[in-house]
Amino acid sequence: MSTQLDPSPVPELGIRALKAAPVIIATDGRDQSDPAIVAGRIFAGSDDALRVITVLRPLPVVSSEASVPVPPDVEASRRADQKRAVAAQLRRLCGAADIDIELHAGDPAATISSVAHESGASMIVAGLGRHRVMDRLFGDETALRLIRLAGVPVLAVTNGLRHAPRRVVVAIDFSETSVRAARLALDLVAPGGTIYLAHVAPRDSTLYDWNGTGSSYKNDAGNALQKVRDHLRIPGDIVVQKILLQGDPATEMLAFAASVNADLIATGSHGRGFLTRMLVGSVTTRILRTATCSVLCVPHRAAMTRLYLTANPPAVASIAKSEWMQTLDAFTRRNIGRRGVLEVDDPEIGAQAQENDYPLLGAAYDPHDERVELMFGELGSRTHLTRGIMGISAIDVLRDEEGRDLALRIAHGAGQTLLTFAA
Repeated sequence: MSTQLDPSPVPELGIRALKAAPVIIATDGRDQSDPAIVAGRIFAGSDDALRVITVLRPLPVVSSEASVPVPPDVEASRRADQKRAVAAQLRRLCGAADIDIELHAGDPAATISSVAHESGASMIVAGLGRHRVMDRLFGDETALRLIRLAGVPVLAVTNGLRHAPRRVVVAIDFSETSVRAARLALDLVAPGGTIYLAHVAPRDSTLYDWNGTGSSYKNDAGNALQKVRDHLRIPGDIVVQKILLQGDPATEMLAFAASVNADLIATGSHGRGFLTRMLVGSVTTRILRTATCSVLCVPHRAAMTRLYLTANPPAVASIAKSEWMQTLDAFTRRNIGRRGVLEVDDPEIGAQAQENDYPLLGAAYDPHDERVELMFGELGSRTHLTRGIMGISAIDVLRDEEGRDLALRIAHGAGQTLLTFAA
């Protein structure tokens, strides 16, 4: 029997998933993965834009000193059992829908993150699972590990989801990732839904008088929330409210979400470096472990996700090396003075914002040194910032359907540098 969805479960905007930028559903065939399949189909919009992935964990090693290989027939039986379980799950939830199942072997979170990166996925959807101490002790927090490893948004879905979220709480700390979480939440919310942009002020009020008049944290945060709201592309039937709270961020956010009966909490993960990525952040971790509703987390490395979605269809121009110098000269003429964000995405150190909201002064390629120079600063000012990039392997320009430049990508070594422009 297939799962019945509400008559209008599809969000007004949607994430515009494509075969080239699919929604990845992570499932192990168990009931706790059921919501991921339902949610994945809602947000992908089409089964053609879905990839259902299941990962077979390796059998535990009894002794590191005497590792016994798994007989081929045992391994084949395990693979067949896993695939049958997922196939039965899909028949139960999706009826006769023709959805392929991809079976991989290895660590689930690491494998799914790798597939998402290679496929340019729009989002990973997984079941949130249970909030038990035993799950944490035995490492069964796949959703949390996905957030630590993935470079695309991760949606961890609770049981009972049958429609797009109608009430969404976005945790705003004014970081880039929290603003991206707000933008993605707008894409996912159901028509006529409500989004709460919630900021939690620190409990310490020695620097600001929370209840005072004039210049106060409450006023400053309220103004900042209004600026975030003004920069969002809000559909006409979506209500967006600004909420100011005070106290412990995770506690206050969870309490407020419960008070409005939220379907989803959206948050950003800073991820500026290897250690921070592994820890994710105490607020995000507590929300994921404690929330009774679904949780969306946007990692810092998801820098290009929104741009690929706004270019409909995306137009990516890969430039031949012989044309790098002329291309960057033309790119400079088209975009000089435009403000943007420069980010370096390196597997060793993670994604790091280098420059934020600086006007572009120029982009140039020196064929003698095989080096790209990016220059930023206010027009007419003697002060400017320069970033030199060596070891370049590719240069791409991403444009929207009207031909306007959205981003410049410079691949180097195992990483890349991204210059993305504000809308």
